[in-house]
Amino acid sequence: MSDLQQTLRELHRELADARQLDPDDRALLEAAIGDIQQALEQTSVPEIGPAAAPGDALEGAAVRLEVGHPTLAGALRSLVDALAKAGI
Repeated sequence: MSDLQQTLRELHRELADARQLDPDDRALLEAAIGDIQQALEQTSVPEIGPAAAPGDALEGAAVRLEVGHPTLAGALRSLVDALAKAGI
């Protein structure tokens, strides 16, 4: 299993444990995770422009969640790092 896949699994666990997460934030994170998983399942990684980079949205979510959900924010930052290492 790649580091990115393992990080995604960790994020899924943290998201499931975050009981008091705002519904809008939860929906944003679940959509971003789904998009990343779909991109990983494709045979070739699609071109992603700077405005559509998934890491930007995830980093913004991590900043918003830092105070109330520090473990989830940390998992998001790990995912952003793994995406950057994968060139996504």
